Amino acid sequence: MVAVHVLIDLHWQNAVGGHVKSWFQFAKVAQIIPGELIDLTLHFQGDRHEEIALSPSVRYVLHRPRLSTNRLPFLHDVPSHTDLSPYAPTLVPYLGRSDLVHTTHPLFTFGKTAQGVCNRLNKPLVSSIHTNVPLYAKVYLEEKLQHMLGETALSHLLLQRLRLPERYQARLERKLNRYWHTCQHIWYGQPQEQQELLQSVPHVPRSQLRRGLDWEMFSPRKRDRLQLQNLYGVPTQPFLLLFVGRLDHCKNIMTYGQALKILLERHIPVHGIAVGKGNQGTEIKALLGEHLSLLGTLDQEKLGLIYASADLFVFPSETETVGNVVLEAKASGLIPCVSDQGGVTQLIETSGKDGLIIPGQNPADWADSIQALYEQPDHRELMQTSAYNHMRRTWPSWETVFKEDLLPVWRAIAQVPV
Repeated sequence: MVAVHVLIDLHWQNAVGGHVKSWFQFAKVAQIIPGELIDLTLHFQGDRHEEIALSPSVRYVLHRPRLSTNRLPFLHDVPSHTDLSPYAPTLVPYLGRSDLVHTTHPLFTFGKTAQGVCNRLNKPLVSSIHTNVPLYAKVYLEEKLQHMLGETALSHLLLQRLRLPERYQARLERKLNRYWHTCQHIWYGQPQEQQELLQSVPHVPRSQLRRGLDWEMFSPRKRDRLQLQNLYGVPTQPFLLLFVGRLDHCKNIMTYGQALKILLERHIPVHGIAVGKGNQGTEIKALLGEHLSLLGTLDQEKLGLIYASADLFVFPSETETVGNVVLEAKASGLIPCVSDQGGVTQLIETSGKDGLIIPGQNPADWADSIQALYEQPDHRELMQTSAYNHMRRTWPSWETVFKEDLLPVWRAIAQVPV
């Protein structure tokens, strides 16, 4: 048996992003794996220190942050809250009992603590890439400075001349590269990351960590516009454009909102659904009014109905490593319209066949592409079928990913016979 401790430097809660949801799924799979093969502990941030047993060999451990970003007024609107403390003392005893430590956010508290403990105790340290943290930090800092300083000489100095956000991004990338050098294995999510790892740490073994699909949860069979109206007040007649994710600048939510506004001005009968929360929720609601249904954050189990009952999935984000929501949309029979930047492009086999890749962030371009699909129902139906079939033909279940991508590597590195 191999005792693996996975460190997720984010707050544990029911309605969360794709990173945390992935590990929830892996925990579910681990519960059906024989206990003599794996003992799995997932560590999260929480409101208090707590252990939650899922099975005799699988558990969550929650750690109360020492310096949570939630306690700092100027960081209340960060995409996901974490701990800024350089050390997590409650984590140390658990790591001492591990055969292998797996970090998922190297630059945060858990990742820093694990690096020191593994070095001191000579324990294997591995890591996986779930979020492009340097890029997120650059986009967030840029937005924050623009909001605080406006169109001023100081803003121009920091953003244009000194290029402070880009410098900060480069600094975080250098720190990540130093961290990768201390790892015995790294999992990447998209091909671009594989190439970057090959250049920066060619001596460190690497492999892809795919994202799985729950075919019971996401299916075209769950389409029910009447139920969608009864539960969430979404009108049954308009062409429904769905967005799922944080409502903030990092996800380019206003490209979605402005494209929808352009379509309404062209008298195209569209209605928006946005699932998620963020600091631009008020702004997009003010832009679209009654033509947008803001549903907030929802449990994973409730999303199947919403995906299947929409008509098009619109996702302009450029910061995704993979993009679980795009997988879920395609499995539900939706055509995804995605950015040409980031990891989501790998989820489209052929643009125009099983999805649409749209260059840039010009809302008019997005509106044109959406309108073309709206006006071609026969072509749209073919694309919906292709999107669903592509997932069915190529995409693994969470159980397959756990058994093929994670478990064999963990056991090999911990020197447990496979």
